[in-house]
Amino acid sequence: MLKIRQSVSVLAALMVVTLVALAQQTRDLYAVPDRGDPLFSIWRMAWVRHQILADPRHLFDANIFYPLPATLTYSDSMILPALAASPLAWLHVHPVVAYNVVLLVAFILSGAAAYVLARALGIAPAGAWIAAIAFTIAPFRMNHFSHLELQMTMWMPIALLAVHKALIGGSRRYAGLLAVVLAAQWYSSMYYGLFLALYAAVFGAVLVGSHKIRDRRLWYFTAAMGMAAVLVLPLVLTYMRSAPTRGERPRETIAAFSAVPADYVRTRSHNPVYRALLPRPVHAERALFPGAVTTALAIAGAWPPFTASRAALIVAGAVAFDGSLGLNGVVYPALYRLFPPLHSVRAPARFAMLVVLTLAMLAGYGTARLVSRVESSRAQIVVLACVTAVIIADAWPQSDRLPVWRSPPSVYAALPASGSVLFEFPVHSPADRFSENLPYMYFSIWHWRPMVNGYSGFIPASYESLLPGVSTFPDAPALRYLARIGVTHIAVHCRLWEPDVCASVTGRLDRTPSVRRLSRAEWYGAPSTLYELNRDP
Repeated sequence: MLKIRQSVSVLAALMVVTLVALAQQTRDLYAVPDRGDPLFSIWRMAWVRHQILADPRHLFDANIFYPLPATLTYSDSMILPALAASPLAWLHVHPVVAYNVVLLVAFILSGAAAYVLARALGIAPAGAWIAAIAFTIAPFRMNHFSHLELQMTMWMPIALLAVHKALIGGSRRYAGLLAVVLAAQWYSSMYYGLFLALYAAVFGAVLVGSHKIRDRRLWYFTAAMGMAAVLVLPLVLTYMRSAPTRGERPRETIAAFSAVPADYVRTRSHNPVYRALLPRPVHAERALFPGAVTTALAIAGAWPPFTASRAALIVAGAVAFDGSLGLNGVVYPALYRLFPPLHSVRAPARFAMLVVLTLAMLAGYGTARLVSRVESSRAQIVVLACVTAVIIADAWPQSDRLPVWRSPPSVYAALPASGSVLFEFPVHSPADRFSENLPYMYFSIWHWRPMVNGYSGFIPASYESLLPGVSTFPDAPALRYLARIGVTHIAVHCRLWEPDVCASVTGRLDRTPSVRRLSRAEWYGAPSTLYELNRDP
């Protein structure tokens, strides 16, 4: 009972600290840091929930980039976060609010899981608290605050806990948990699923070697890894089948998003001290500075004498560090040659999240050593409060908050119940404002009609062909092209474009015999118009 009360108290304290640290993000649940990836995540989660009920056999055939199949595989499908948010959707919580709730819960659960792991590794409660804070409010997380799938890290500590319990305690139950948790990570974030599988395997291998495990425990661990592979096989096969159409990442792109050691002292933090002292990264993905306090405490925690658990963390962390270097590292280039799915991974630098986990656990050990030298319990609380505050200041959680439209243009209500294919205008090229296609995908949450527009991690050739095909829009050649590729309806939103130019385009469309205006309505101070396109304009 005492342990339960302590766990509930820690969870409550962690929740309070996290929500206070992220107060700027919690102030308006109808706002997001930017109208890029957050809208993309909102669309992905909504599509998964919709399609699982409507037609689960075609779960991955999303409504973008018509007529291509499996377009959900052009990025991470985020199946588990979508299912986790389903109760909010059933309660008619607005999609933007549901997104923010899932985001904040991901932070809290990640911290709680880190605390549980730290205690299982023998770290004292004070150290486990700091490990949880260092994992929850980490600079890497703040750099990726717009990427919901990269906040789905609650499975990482639980996976290491399961490895530790299965190998040290010899529990079949924890071996089963390991298989389920590794699969859960894949279905939450495929990046992290792939990276965590390697990290957990190295962590377990060091424990096996350190304890000279040769009995059934080794079999449990091996079977758990194999079972995890079986559980994620349907997802992997789905992505492999769409690979010929989707394509691979150019090697030069992967190289550009592969870190170098110097990136671990580069930051995008709003912390004024770090902004003055540390260089800015070549790319936002390569801002990997983990924070001075967490690093210092981790060094103290990694100091000898070693235990098997700390050795396993250090070795696995070193592999994660090398993994973040991608094609600049040692292990990753070999895996890249041997394991074709890595050809679709754009940013090996994201391996750094597992470096964060390693440093957080080692910081827990370091804090326990520090606090053990403080005799007064009151002084210990003061020390923990100060360390907590400085870790949060290291990350300096701050982001812009942009309100999201609470409803789409009403013109979509004029669409026929079936058989329509949308072209949304204005359309944007991958080289220029590509993410500005995302509002159309967000609007589609309310109608789910297929569209030739889209946004994702991969850009299909059909979309590349669309841009020159509609370059003369709204002239007749562009309309003929749209009819030829199957478009039946055109939506034009002046709120998302230059009003004067937009008014000229809609005026010309109104005078074009081959299109028929179905609906026009004001939306956020500017007109949106829906047209029906004649198949033979």
